[in-house]
Amino acid sequence: MADTTDDFPFEISADKAQPAPPLPAPAPTHAGSHTGVLAALGIVFGDIGTSPIYTLDTAFKTGVVRPVAADVLGFLSLVTWSLVIVVGVWYAIFIMRADNKGEGGIFALMALASKSAPKLAGLVAVLGIVGASLFYGDAVITPAISVLSAVEGLSVAAPGLHGAVLPLALLILTTLFAVQRGGASKVGGWFGPIMLVWFGLLAVLGVKEIVRYPDVIAALDPRYGLAYLREAGPGPFAILAVVVLSVTGAEALYADMGHVGRDAVRRAFAFIVAPALILNYLGQGAHALRDPAVGTRDSFFHMITPELQPALVVLAMVATVIASQAVISGAFAVTHQAAHLGFWPRTETRHTSAEERGQVYVPSINLLLFVAVITVVLTFQASEKLAEAYGFAVTGTMVVTSLLAYMVARGVWKWTVWMAIPTVVFFMTFDVSFFLACVTKVVHGAWLPLVIGLLLVVVMASWRMGRVRLVARRRHEGVPIKIALSALRSPRVEHVRGTAIYLMEDPTLAPRAFLHNLKHNKCCHQQIVFLYIETADTPWVDEASRMTLDTLADNQALAFARVKFGFMETPDVPAAVKALAARGVHIDKKDLSYFVSRAHLVEGEEGGLWSWFRGLFIFLYRNQADPAEYYQIPPGRVVDLGAQITI
Repeated sequence: MADTTDDFPFEISADKAQPAPPLPAPAPTHAGSHTGVLAALGIVFGDIGTSPIYTLDTAFKTGVVRPVAADVLGFLSLVTWSLVIVVGVWYAIFIMRADNKGEGGIFALMALASKSAPKLAGLVAVLGIVGASLFYGDAVITPAISVLSAVEGLSVAAPGLHGAVLPLALLILTTLFAVQRGGASKVGGWFGPIMLVWFGLLAVLGVKEIVRYPDVIAALDPRYGLAYLREAGPGPFAILAVVVLSVTGAEALYADMGHVGRDAVRRAFAFIVAPALILNYLGQGAHALRDPAVGTRDSFFHMITPELQPALVVLAMVATVIASQAVISGAFAVTHQAAHLGFWPRTETRHTSAEERGQVYVPSINLLLFVAVITVVLTFQASEKLAEAYGFAVTGTMVVTSLLAYMVARGVWKWTVWMAIPTVVFFMTFDVSFFLACVTKVVHGAWLPLVIGLLLVVVMASWRMGRVRLVARRRHEGVPIKIALSALRSPRVEHVRGTAIYLMEDPTLAPRAFLHNLKHNKCCHQQIVFLYIETADTPWVDEASRMTLDTLADNQALAFARVKFGFMETPDVPAAVKALAARGVHIDKKDLSYFVSRAHLVEGEEGGLWSWFRGLFIFLYRNQADPAEYYQIPPGRVVDLGAQITI
């Protein structure tokens, strides 16, 4: 339908508008109130900090490393320099430069890449979907392997309790997921001190063994690692597939950067995490070379005397719970971001902290993760078997991150081609090598994160494709807002008392609920506000730029408001309405109704690729979260009007 502006009886004007009073300010981030190394230890480094429990042990049990000097020193050299180059240089120095108003993660990087390369927006969206989908695969495996590997220490401290390992692991995981509804922030204050103790213990245990076998320090020479790979014959990928276990968690440096700040993460890694990890790996290697009969079996737990092993097992369990908590919270945050950016259906989300605005709880994701993690533990039952599945999702996300980082380097950092390509290619060599190494494990267990990732790619792609088609259909069938407002002059339309807030799906089109009232009820309210909620491509929105308001030049009873929320924020419609009232828009609080337009989707006859995704999109659309809950609107004031749309 053409936009016949001449038929529009009013003139929208914003020149009388005064600066909008701010919506209630979001709570300060963790970075603002608890910035520091201690916070970074508790939030960021749980995953990579618990890797020593199973990395070298897996290498011995799978036969990748034999208890001889050439193998052990070569393997430890690869681990050490992977930590330095991949985690310390690539992620901590380069990738963490790509912050979106202080926030990191795959969607923040995707937003930056979209800005820097708008012509490649489609490719960027695909990479974002793949990266986010693989992250969920990691979120399933990390709690399983972390908790299971720690609990397996029971069989070292008390061999008679071997049969209790699996039940205890299941109990810990069940409890972990059960307490998620209370919010990680309630126990988060303990995470930092506990992890500080953990890293201190890693360093002490390592130094103790290095002193007893100082020759292991030779592993710091990178030539040992290169020689080990060169002499491995057809097995370099098998070696790298285990080495990668030592760097899983590298992506957390970037993903969780917004919680504690870039500088805190860098300092924590440089001065505490990296030294502690390297010392512990060297110590495990020294113990294995000094006493192969003992040091190659559960190498981590045999670094301490038998009488202290129970205490080490308990501390390891706590550390792995912290590591699991971090990745579970990350899954909630990714889902929250994906829903706001149009990659995921509206999902019920609860903020669990008044101090940390990034702390959210998503009940549906918590349930799905719980079922998936328990299923994985029951299927694999041992950490060395799970290690075969671990790493694929992480390394896949790392490859995607590097590809997007190239776009950011060119568009945001303004690097020349001759600077960007060699730098990114050098570091991507490590990412791709690790990824290809993990691909070789597909038949042995890496199929699990691959299947999870593919399923989520289908879900996200279906939702994204369906949303694009739904928007196109609405614009084709919709009525421009200016034309719809011309009907208000009709004598057949009765003006009733009260205020109507119409949520708009498109800022240029009249809400279908508004058209229903005019066409079928022959009425409209005395005060009308059209409210369009927009998701910005930044995690947070400054209060000064959150709202724009247009009111009629001769009538304050009709207004159009556009409110922006960042993709890390939860839209709060009642707060926006309060801000409108403070700005002079008349709101009848006693007689206030929110009108929501809901589409009833039916399948069309269009074939092709879309026909494979259409049914899934319709199912997801019908089962997404109720808009009243999503926008925090009191359910007793919501009027839901729908219309049938064929897609």
